[in-house]
Amino acid sequence: MPEFQPGEALAERESPIQLSILIVTYNSSSTIRVCMDSVLQELNQLNAEVIVVDNHSTDETVSILDEFSSRNAKLQIETNRTNRGFAVGNNQGLEMARGQHILILNPDTILQSGVLKGLLIELEKDGKIGVVAPQLQFPDGRVQRTCRRFPRHSDVIYNVFGLANLFPGNRQFNGWKMGDFDHKTRQEVDQPAGAALLVRGDLLRSLHGFDENFPMFFNDVDLCKRIKDAGYAIWYLPEYTIQHLGGVSVKQVKMKMTVSSHVSFFRYFEKHFTRMYQQPLNFIVGMLLYLSLIPRLAVLLLFKGQRTTSRETL
Repeated sequence: MPEFQPGEALAERESPIQLSILIVTYNSSSTIRVCMDSVLQELNQLNAEVIVVDNHSTDETVSILDEFSSRNAKLQIETNRTNRGFAVGNNQGLEMARGQHILILNPDTILQSGVLKGLLIELEKDGKIGVVAPQLQFPDGRVQRTCRRFPRHSDVIYNVFGLANLFPGNRQFNGWKMGDFDHKTRQEVDQPAGAALLVRGDLLRSLHGFDENFPMFFNDVDLCKRIKDAGYAIWYLPEYTIQHLGGVSVKQVKMKMTVSSHVSFFRYFEKHFTRMYQQPLNFIVGMLLYLSLIPRLAVLLLFKGQRTTSRETL
């Protein structure tokens, strides 16, 4: 056994933290335990920390997190008295983070062995790479088609009138959701899913994190747009995989989140399409988005009523 040298432990403690993993939770008790198990296992290979911001969960999420923090000094937990949204929660975590790079991670994910080390190597290959993202998979191994191009006004029209669904593989009609991309080859993209994004820490801090005007939806789209506008590349790397259940917290408040997604979509256009000639298009797209809410909310209300009736008859 090599002889222990005085000061080695101190040097290890004082070495720069390479990675901060930020996780925002809300009623995530069904997924957070397996997520944390996989994250902490990966930390054995890295000089990293985990910061969890809980948005006022009312289930067992916080008590599960407390179990992990009691036996792992690399885990910090911040609890909010209200649900302040995904963007605010991540910005809280960013203020606490000491890492050179930041991993934005959803609580309904399971890391595969070696994925973080591999992504860090890829990110540090080139100073002009601002973000790298893994392939996301369903629990049965199917690939999630989660990369997007930045949305255009025409993409709203194609989606509202069903053309994207009629021609799912067509780049014109389903270009926003990248229906023409199989998600099996590495490629520079506009926007990978916000469920797992590895971002340069200095870049993310210079952009002041997420725009809190997008509390739940389109904050990742907006962030990637600002990263691209700053001259950095974003790479999707399917060689590295993360299992993702998808939308667990959102499904708990489906109606509220449906409204929020449409409002945030419109705000995205208002923020990034500011020229005079674009204003009429913003107005038309806004009307289409809000009008398309009516049938969606009606369907949600119908299903909610059916569930209530079925419970009452039990």
